[in-house]
Amino acid sequence: MAEENTEKSEALDLSGLGSFDFTPAWAKGRPDDKTKFARFEEREDRGDRRASNERRSFGERKSFGDRKPAGERKGFGERRPFGDRKGTGENRGAGERRFGDRGPRRDDRPSREFVKPLDVDVRILPSQKELGPIIRQLQTKHTAYALKQLAYLFLENPQACMLRVSSKKDAAEPILFHQCKACGFVALSADELSAHVLAEHIGDYYDTETIDCEPPKGSFNCVAKCGVTGVLLGPPNLHGYDARVREVLRERCPGMPEGAYRARIEMVRDPETVEQWRASATKKTVFKRKGEEAAIEREAAEMEFRRTILPGLMTTAKSVDFTAEVALKSPCRALVFACRDALNKEKRFPASLFYALRGAFHHRKLEFFRANDPRGPEFVVAQKFQPLDVEHAIPELGALVKYVSEHPCTTQAQLVAALSAGDAAKAEECKKTLAWLIEKGHLVGYFNGVLAIPADHPKYHPPKKVEGSKAAKAEEVAPAAEPAPAVEAEAVPVAEPAPAAEPAPAVEAEAAPAAEPAPTDA
Repeated sequence: MAEENTEKSEALDLSGLGSFDFTPAWAKGRPDDKTKFARFEEREDRGDRRASNERRSFGERKSFGDRKPAGERKGFGERRPFGDRKGTGENRGAGERRFGDRGPRRDDRPSREFVKPLDVDVRILPSQKELGPIIRQLQTKHTAYALKQLAYLFLENPQACMLRVSSKKDAAEPILFHQCKACGFVALSADELSAHVLAEHIGDYYDTETIDCEPPKGSFNCVAKCGVTGVLLGPPNLHGYDARVREVLRERCPGMPEGAYRARIEMVRDPETVEQWRASATKKTVFKRKGEEAAIEREAAEMEFRRTILPGLMTTAKSVDFTAEVALKSPCRALVFACRDALNKEKRFPASLFYALRGAFHHRKLEFFRANDPRGPEFVVAQKFQPLDVEHAIPELGALVKYVSEHPCTTQAQLVAALSAGDAAKAEECKKTLAWLIEKGHLVGYFNGVLAIPADHPKYHPPKKVEGSKAAKAEEVAPAAEPAPAVEAEAVPVAEPAPAAEPAPAVEAEAAPAAEPAPTDA
């Protein structure tokens, strides 16, 4: 039985199965069939075809195989090879940027120095020098000024606005301020203040003079050059080299740390540069104490200044007063940030200046009132109001008061033009009478020329601007008797010093009570 099975298996024919190629019928082909791949073979006549394509008519499109390689293309919109593109690697220009290039990486950017906020209280006060002229103007003009506008007048003038900076009571480490008595400069360290005094005020006590001298003798192999300004400083082994470095740093690069400046000094070994420095070193500057004839060099003058003059110009305190102009120019960034924040807050709502001005005016016995209603804008005036009895008054006085009563918030120019009727003599008499009524308190004269009848809350609103020939003609015929000054910088004569017999009051002589309502806009 086994033999029969063996014979049958030997007789089995497998030729009908073919090869073990499972490729689909549509993909099968003869190995020698090269017609399907003929289009991928290298064409020998590529150059001829390219020449023929160049002679074709305008607008025809080249075939795929006739295009030039990427590196040989020219004309608008050409593409360069990947490694030879402009603006990448070493070929990138200073102003060229790739698509998506947003500048240096975050790791390459210079880190900003953190400025720790100061634990200080900053109070805004009016300058005593500028407060005196305003008080005198209130007393002589007899006009009413808005307190809030006077506060903004000080804020707009950095020289008239004082800042009182003091360390907070609950501060962990109380801050000591070092101040210059000559200009009010404030620093947080004694070394910083001494450097400021030496640089800014040595000229107040010494005169400088440039004299001729012999060029330095000796052999010098190199000369130092300032890397910031390009000034030749001299050989490092020369006497006075350190003084020359500090002088250039102080005059040419103020505010730059000495260590950073010295790190940028270059050493030049060119003989021509050395000779150029030698030729420029034929002059030097000497110092003479004012009133004396002896000349000394800068090092000796600085040592004498530090020993005899500098201690008297420096003071240390826990609270300092200085102008806003000095505060914003301080090299201490933390102090500048604290003062700037306080000024910005005060400009939004001048509460500190408002109450400081109120206390100063109250000390000089000036009067206060609110216009329109109990919560209206607050004004200050020199005299008390005394309503005039029109029925028993002189007709000329009664006519003026009656006109203001019938025309609320009229201006002085409108009143004079209406009552004078073009008569120049009558207009002059009317202006004098109006000035007397305002001085005695029978009428309220605001700073912008508006008139009102005395009351608990006199009427007030800014005058309307009237355009036209009639208004211009009225102002030309009858100008205002005393044009009220606007609350601008011109209203404060800064250059006029306050008289010694009548000093300006201390700002904190009588502070306003805490329950005083906040100022409101007009």
